[in-house]
Amino acid sequence: MVPAILPPIEPLSFDDLPLGGEWTTRRRTISESEIALFAGVAGDFSPLSIEAAPGHARVAPPALLVAVAVGLGTIDMPVPSVEEWAWLNWKFPRPVHAGDTIYARWTLTQKRPPIGAAPNSIVVWRVDVMTVDGELCAEGEVGAKVRRQLGRRDRERVQEAAAPAGEAATAGTAAPRRSRRRRRPAGANGPLPEPAAAAVPAPKPERAAGAPRRRRRRRPAGGAAARDGEPAGTPPGAAEPAPAPAAVTPTERGGLSGVIRRLRQPRRT
Repeated sequence: MVPAILPPIEPLSFDDLPLGGEWTTRRRTISESEIALFAGVAGDFSPLSIEAAPGHARVAPPALLVAVAVGLGTIDMPVPSVEEWAWLNWKFPRPVHAGDTIYARWTLTQKRPPIGAAPNSIVVWRVDVMTVDGELCAEGEVGAKVRRQLGRRDRERVQEAAAPAGEAATAGTAAPRRSRRRRRPAGANGPLPEPAAAAVPAPKPERAAGAPRRRRRRRPAGGAAARDGEPAGTPPGAAEPAPAPAAVTPTERGGLSGVIRRLRQPRRT
């Protein structure tokens, strides 16, 4: 049985990472072959990456320096249980040529407080890539969402928050809703009184077939309703008008002979 070259690595949780911790990695020399292989893997065949100036060595692409710094960090610093990476604010103040030796210094600068029972939280490292002569050739920040070491209650909260809405709706409809019972008034032992039935109006009597319809009596135009037995239009306290004399019919004055007699009388001038 061949012994393992490296011992098994157990990723650290968010709670186990020491804030302010600093780790310096081992050194590594960048070669011409590594620059050519990286350009072939990345597909970066621009003159800035594959051509060298006369009398100078080939320049390493900036992305290669970041990749080497991360690779050195995975060996010489605690490995976090990362769920998501974020690369921030990288600068490359000095070029690195083939044949230069570099190393990286990682510093844990931030541990953001977790939100509630979230299964992860954010940490930030500052990474400085240095040459053996102490010159800074690359600097930046690496952020990551690191998994937390949750207790039983926190795991239950995470599972409840991650449950789909459909399961919650099914769980809500599985148990029938209990109907609210009507409470009896205090001291009443007998049955509840039945609610009173609504009064039904009596049906109108039907008019017999062939019977004359009853006509309504209309009020005279402009007349108001009588008040206290007085005729409409008479102000209170005024004397009642005298009744008009009844018209005298021709029959009462002698019939037709009286009419003719009056017609024969000479007209007065």
